[in-house]
Amino acid sequence: MLDTYPQSIAQPAQQKAIPLTKGLPLVGSLPQMIKNPFGFLMQARNTYGDLYNLNLGISKMLILNNPRQMQHIMVDNVQNYRKGGGMWDAIRDMLGNGLVVSEGSFWMRQRRMMQPQFHRQRLAALTELMVSAIDEALTTWEKSAQGTDFNLAPAFNELTMKVITRTLFGTGLDQAEMDKVSKALDYSVNYILKAIVLNSLPAWMPAPGRKEFERSIKQIDETVYRIIADSRKNSGESNHLMAMLLDMVDDETGEGMTDQQLRDEVTTLFLAGYETTSIALTWAFDFLVHNPEMLEKLRAEVDAAVGSDRLPTFADLPKLPYSRMILQETLRIRPSAWQLPRTAIEDDEIDGHHIPAGTNLIGLIYMCHYHPDEWDNPEVFDPERFQSEKTEERHKFAYMPFGAGQRKCIGMDFALMEGQLALAMVAQRYILTKTTANLAEPQLSTTLRPKGGVVVKLEKRK
Repeated sequence: MLDTYPQSIAQPAQQKAIPLTKGLPLVGSLPQMIKNPFGFLMQARNTYGDLYNLNLGISKMLILNNPRQMQHIMVDNVQNYRKGGGMWDAIRDMLGNGLVVSEGSFWMRQRRMMQPQFHRQRLAALTELMVSAIDEALTTWEKSAQGTDFNLAPAFNELTMKVITRTLFGTGLDQAEMDKVSKALDYSVNYILKAIVLNSLPAWMPAPGRKEFERSIKQIDETVYRIIADSRKNSGESNHLMAMLLDMVDDETGEGMTDQQLRDEVTTLFLAGYETTSIALTWAFDFLVHNPEMLEKLRAEVDAAVGSDRLPTFADLPKLPYSRMILQETLRIRPSAWQLPRTAIEDDEIDGHHIPAGTNLIGLIYMCHYHPDEWDNPEVFDPERFQSEKTEERHKFAYMPFGAGQRKCIGMDFALMEGQLALAMVAQRYILTKTTANLAEPQLSTTLRPKGGVVVKLEKRK
């Protein structure tokens, strides 16, 4: 059932003009965005308010910064805001008609079929597969655990790739194929953000990087279709997600998924399970090594709940509340999915501003997570703000790293479970210390990656 929230969009009698950011001819505010993207967005919110037009030179983009505005486009008037524009076109090229991009009755059918596979208790069956993949990945860290520089970004990329392939397919890809898919996913994700700007170019102008994007999708398809074919041949009793997806049927029609539908959903899960969790874990340890007292508290929690001589289990997760709060705070201050592009289908009004049909807009999840009306000292990393009694005081849309409303990410519990286990197992096995005085800078990309990764000193715990 769709969550209900109090109506909160004001409807003043007189509509107000929408401010436009200052910029240069032809390029608008893009140079400022590229130089310091999130500093620019913060300054723009402070200067122009919660709703303004971003000057892109030859076009403009409406920017929303407030949780109540996000509620409006995601729940209150959700039917008027569709996934249109260059970014969503590129995502559809990559994900087909998977849950992230499908709409209407087809989305409802797919969601209805897949939802039971992601209930928390059903995910308990995947814990052993997750833990074995994390354990295997962390074992490869030992050769670097000599107090030398160690970049967590590629290390967590490999770890989460192992987890998603193991839980999706039962066995991991061989290393060569895993490397090819990782490279293809990385390129595709980076291209998607460019598609917003490229969409505003004249139709006759070639789009830089488009052919490489198409080659990357082909590489992903070859791998996914091969695994689907192998899984259909070897169907049987298995606890991995592909087996669950193959067994699913629509209660109303009795039909399962076609290979094309499976490809779209598997590619969606592949991307979501690999990219976003890897980024979250990298950021989490960046914050932890710069707050060693928090890292010590995490280590003490793991030692008390699990000890040093066994791997964690599903039953251990409730005993690791601090690890979950660390992950939640990381996803607040560095949300992997930091923006939400939409296109208005019909005229509308938000906070007294007229929104014409066809308006392209971006709701900034990042800025909602920093909004001063909802968060005290939002720039400070503080896991304790996610104690249960504190979360009830905030607007429902002040925190939405997995989206909100009817279309909240189906894999939320999967991602949180994987993140908790990885945090615990790293803290159980290794000592990490910082190598720089400052945190990594966020990189302007489709997802919120740390520029240059996060380099730490790595030592094995005695």
